[in-house]
This record gives sequence, C-alpha cells and structure tokens, in this order.
Amino acid sequence: MMSANGGTFLEWILSAPEILISALFGVAFCLGYVGFKHVRKTAKVREQQLTKALENAQRRLRSSISDTRSLLNQEASIIMVFDRHTLTLLFANQQALDLFGCETPSQLSDQVLMRPDAWQPQPYSLLDFEHWMGQLKASGSQRKEWLFSGIEGQGIWTDCFVGNTVFEGKAARILSANNIHRYKIDRIADTLRNRVLSGINAGLPLENVFDSLCKLAEIRFQDSRCLISLLDHQRDQLVNLGSSQFARQFREKLPVIKVSYGATAIGTAAYTKNRIICESVKDDHRWQGYSALTDALNISSVWCEPVVDQSGSLLGVFSCFSAIPRKPDDEAIIEMASIVSLAGLAVERQDWRKNLEEAASSERFVRGLGVDLINLAPGQGFKDEMRALLHRIVAHYELGAVGIWEKPSDADGFIPLVLTDKNREPDQHKTQLNAAIPSQLLDQPDIDPCSGAGERYVTQQDALHRHICVGDEPKPVFLLPLRAIGKEDPYIGFITVQSQFVYIAQEVIDHLKVIATMVRTVLLNRRLVQSLSHAMESEKFERRKLEGELSVARSIQMAMVPGGGQFRETYRNWTIEAWLKPAKAVGGDLYEFIRLPTGKAVIAVGDVSDKGAPAALFMAKTVSLLNLLARARDGELETIASELNNELCRANDTCMFVTMILCTVDLKTGHTKWLNAGHNKPLGINGIAAPEFLTFESGPPLGLYEDVSYPVVASRIDPGQRIALYSDGVTEAFNAAGEEFGDDRFLSLGYRAEGRTEPLLGFMREQLQGFIGDAPQSDDITMLTIHHHGQAS
Repeated sequence: MMSANGGTFLEWILSAPEILISALFGVAFCLGYVGFKHVRKTAKVREQQLTKALENAQRRLRSSISDTRSLLNQEASIIMVFDRHTLTLLFANQQALDLFGCETPSQLSDQVLMRPDAWQPQPYSLLDFEHWMGQLKASGSQRKEWLFSGIEGQGIWTDCFVGNTVFEGKAARILSANNIHRYKIDRIADTLRNRVLSGINAGLPLENVFDSLCKLAEIRFQDSRCLISLLDHQRDQLVNLGSSQFARQFREKLPVIKVSYGATAIGTAAYTKNRIICESVKDDHRWQGYSALTDALNISSVWCEPVVDQSGSLLGVFSCFSAIPRKPDDEAIIEMASIVSLAGLAVERQDWRKNLEEAASSERFVRGLGVDLINLAPGQGFKDEMRALLHRIVAHYELGAVGIWEKPSDADGFIPLVLTDKNREPDQHKTQLNAAIPSQLLDQPDIDPCSGAGERYVTQQDALHRHICVGDEPKPVFLLPLRAIGKEDPYIGFITVQSQFVYIAQEVIDHLKVIATMVRTVLLNRRLVQSLSHAMESEKFERRKLEGELSVARSIQMAMVPGGGQFRETYRNWTIEAWLKPAKAVGGDLYEFIRLPTGKAVIAVGDVSDKGAPAALFMAKTVSLLNLLARARDGELETIASELNNELCRANDTCMFVTMILCTVDLKTGHTKWLNAGHNKPLGINGIAAPEFLTFESGPPLGLYEDVSYPVVASRIDPGQRIALYSDGVTEAFNAAGEEFGDDRFLSLGYRAEGRTEPLLGFMREQLQGFIGDAPQSDDITMLTIHHHGQAS
C-alpha cells in the first residue's frame, strides 16, 4: 500500500514537474531568506563594531591632537606648524603667540608672517622666508637665524630649525625657534664697538666713527634715532654731524646749536655739562620754537648726554631721540655711558693726532719766529718789521687781530706799539695808535702782579675792552701781560689777541704764551738799546742823566737774569744760588737757571769777551737765544750749544764771543751732563774728599767758529756735594796791592767751606770781597753754586 502510495506520489510528482520546480524554488527561497537574514544580522553587528572602533579611533585622535597641542604649548621654544604645500599656518604654540602679540594662529599669519609690509626693512623679507621654507627637501632639515617683527613692529631675532612632519593627518613642516634677540643684539653691538675702536686706532674720519656709534646706540635703544653734535670752540657752538638719513634731515633744519641754556636740550646739556632728559618735547620749555623740527622728524622725547674729555672739558653732546615718550632706566644709562666714553675717546684721539701735527709745524714756526724776533734791530724800522712778524702770527694761527702794547719808562699809561688786523688796513689803526690806556685799568682782581699767571679774556663788560678791542664787533680779547722781573711795576706791556670768531683754541694760546716770552725779551732788549742809545746821545751834555740811564739799563739787563743778579731757589733737596756784579753799569757776564717740564734744570754761567755796552748787547742776545733753545730742545746740551754758536756767529762783524759752562741736572736723581765752551773749570766740593777742579773736555767759545761740535760729559752730583761755577772775574780779581786772587785761593775756599752751615755762595762772596777791599773792580764777577742736600755717601 505504501509502495503503491509512494510510487503514485513519485509518479504524480514526475507527471507535474512545475510543481516540483515551485517546491524547489520555495525551499531555495526559504533557505536564501534564512541566509540573508543571517548575513544581514552579521553585517549589522560588524557595522556596529566598525562604528564603535571609528568612534574610539576619533576619540583617540582628538585626544592625541589635544595632547600634541598641549605638549607643543608647554615647550619653551617657539613652535609653528605650516602646511607643507601652501605654507598655511596650521598651528602656533602659546610662546609664539605671546612673542608676536597675537591671540590666534590666523591673526599671527595674517598680521605678521604672511604680510609683506610687516617684515623689518632689513635684512630679510617674506619672499626670503618663503624661498627658505621651499628649499626643504622631502626628508631633512635646515637651520637659520631670522629677524621677525614683534610687538609694535620691534625686531626679534630667532634661531629657527625647520623640518618635515605630519600634523593632524596632513603633510606639514614644523618650525622650532629660540628667541636669541638679546644675544644677537649683544653680538652686533660688540661688532660695532670693535669697529669703532678699530676706526679710532686707524684714524678714520670722525663722522664715520660717529655713524657707527649712533648705530650702536640705536641697536641698544629700540625705536630711537641718534645724533652727535661736536663743539666748535672758537665759535662756541655745536655742529651736528652724521651721514644717516635722520642726521641729514636734522642738520638741514638745524645745522648748528648755541652752547647756552634753553637752546634746545642739546645746547642746555652742553652749557650745564649735565644729562638732560625730555620725556615730552612738546611740554619742555627748552624746545619752544622748535615745534616744526620736532613734528617733521616725529620727535617726542630726547635724551642728551654731554661728551667730555679726561679733564672734564666739553667735547660735544650725544643725543638720542624717540617717537614715543620715554625715560631711560638704569641699564640704559650705563650703556649710554659706555657709548659716550667711546665718542669722547674718538674726539680726543683725533685732537691728539691733530695737535701732534700742529705742534711739529708750530715748533718750526716758533723757532724761526724767535730767531727773527731776537734779530730785530731796535731802530727806525722796528715797528714795520714787528708788524710783518705779527702778520705772520695772524696768518699761521688764523687769528683776527694781534697787538703789542708797551708802557714807556717815562709814562704812566700803556700805548699801542704795533697793531695788525686781518680785516683792516694799517692806516685804519692810526686813531687807536694815538690812544693811551691808564695802567689802573689792568688792576683787575684776577690779575695778581706778584704771580706769573695773568692771562685772561677781556670781555665787553670790562672797562678795558673798549680801549684794546680792534674792529667793530665786540669780540673777547685775550690779554697776555708782559712782566719785568724785579721791577716795582711788574708790567712792561701786554699783547692782545682776537680770534676770527669768538674764542681762541687752547693749543694756540699755549703757543702764544711762548711767543709772548720772546716778545718780552725783545721789548727788554729794545728798552736796553734805547736806554743805552739815549745815554750815549746825552753823555756830552748831562753826565748825571747818563748815569741815571745807565742805571736803568743795568736794571733792565739784570732783569734778564733770574733774580736780577741775586738769585736763590730751593727745590726739594736742592739749593741753587747765583750772584752777578758787573764791573761797570752794564756788563757781559751772565747766568741762567731754566726749569724744564721733564723735571730737569738747565744751568749756565757765561762771560762775553768784551765789557760795557757791546758786551751787554751780546749778553742779552745770548740769554734770549739760550732761553729759547733750552726749552725748544728740552735741555739737549750738544744741540743747544751748536745752534746757539751758529746764531751768535751770524752777522758777528765785531768777532765777539762768549765762554760758557752748561749743565743739565736731573733734580730727582742728581744725574748731570756738562758742556764746556772755553770757560773756567767748575769747583767740586765733596764732604769726604778734597775739593778739586772738575776737568771736562772743552770746546771753543761760542760765536767764534760756525758748525762746531761740543763734547758732553755725564756725571752725578751726590747728596752732600756742592759745585761752584764762576767767571774769570773771580780768579782774576785784584786787591789794592795788585795781587791776583787766583785759582789756588779759590780752591782753598773749598777746603775752608767744609763744616760751615752758612750758604757756600755767601761764604765765597764774603771772602772774595774781603780780598778785593777798596780796589776797583776790574771785571764782571759771577758765581753760581749748586748744593745737593743730604749725607755724602
């Protein structure tokens, strides 16, 4: 039955295949649906897993980015991240934002980095930065120092390191930088400072050195512009220097500034020699009237420092200008002090070099002028020749006017002897040449007749000014008194000097003082000659008047030697004494004591070959030349003697000559150099040895033969030792019995002087005068003693 049913069913199935297919499709559909549901369920589970994984990854990414930014913000360095292809700023840490004064990276990019006009004018630009960033290869890094613009446009130097990286999933470039602005500025400042010192040593023009100093100050003091104003001593004003744009603009509007209070802060700083700080020029009275200048140059505050030399004298003013009101702190003041000291060093170095060059030129000029002055003949052409010499002085030193005033021996006032003015003809001085000046006008409180320093400026406020000022402009007149040593009235005249501008340079004044001593000698010589001439003309008529004139001549001649014939000077452990007694009214003996700046002294005793007036004139010429050469040659005996001999040989038709013993003594060590030109041997007295005549190799007398060399012998005057120099009038003195004093008697004085407390010169003079007694003096007598105090060794 089952078989039958089974077969029937199978057959039925086979007989109806569409039913079979439908059934199979149904089964397949069911299986497919079940499989689809399973796959769908599996996919949904997988999607949920992937979504969760993505969310976890994004959360981790956000956390990583946050951690990265946080770490970068914690870095002490400046960190900036740029897109590798477009250089778009993706990130900047807080240090970068603070340094550049920005709040967001986009603000930093737009206002600082990617804005061309926000970069400093030098040395880099935005194009340079983009080119440098573009040079970086796919792998690698590079480093460079860059100057960016910080807050308020101030430059900031940074040491930058750039490399490739990935930032927030993007190809990027990371820039790490350190702020090296202070280090860089210090290095640049050191370079400029070394350049300044090298320029000073190399003798570069002051303007170049000043430009470097201004750059140094502008680097140290941000947002500042600097200027140096140099003092013009003669015009008493400040001259603005510098080649920078600011210096040129300032100089165009204000080329010079007066040295006076209220003439801007610069002039006030020069006048007071103090620091001047104007935090706001608009509210400062010293800048009133200069608003056009300050507005045009955008000046809001000024800081002025005076530049002075080692002695405190003003050289100029260093000024620092700013567009914003500011006040320097202590650190800035210290920095400014070093810059100002360099400026002072530069000016002093140039002045030293200039003074050395001018000194060499002036030495030759003064030496030649001195010879011409000494050789002036005191006759009819004296004034014309003197005027020609004054013209040379005016031209050489670029002066305005020079005048010589003298006090005649028979008048109470002063009269102009010679006047010369660069801007006036000689005939225009006739009115002033006839005007006398009362001597009382010279009795000013700052001129002590007993002192050796009376040089001063006479200004318009002085009563004397209108009498001695040459020209219409009331310029200060520099007055150099000429003194007659040993006279009750110390003035024999004075020299007046006026500058072309206002004041005379100090180095010129120093030279004028030397010239004044030579003019004084000329006037004394002229007085001597005039006195002698007048005496000779009056001899036939008035013997008494002749004796009076000769007495004046004697006084004048005696005034030409130190102490007027009675000389004593004590210096530390040295005593120098001298005594001169002419046989007649005037004589030919001489002595000299000249202190040199080097601590040495030149000592001389001489005897002219003749007596009376000719010997006195020759003696005056010798003393004048000796004074000039001793100072000009700094005590070099061989040079002094050689040049003195040649000068005395010139125009010596009378064949006069002078014997002389010369020595230089180092007053510190006692070392001595001797030169003998045909003179008597010195007498040496030593406490532990017998007195003896010091024997030196001698040369011929001065004035006989030209181009003669003289030997110089070195020795030493020990403590306790005494030296006596004398003329032949001592050893050739005769008593009433006709006996000569002689060398033996003079040598015996050395033995007898031992143990005596009285001065050696006084003892010798007493013994000599006792020997001569009432006998007439046959020759001039001169003695000079040198005593080195102390215990003999």
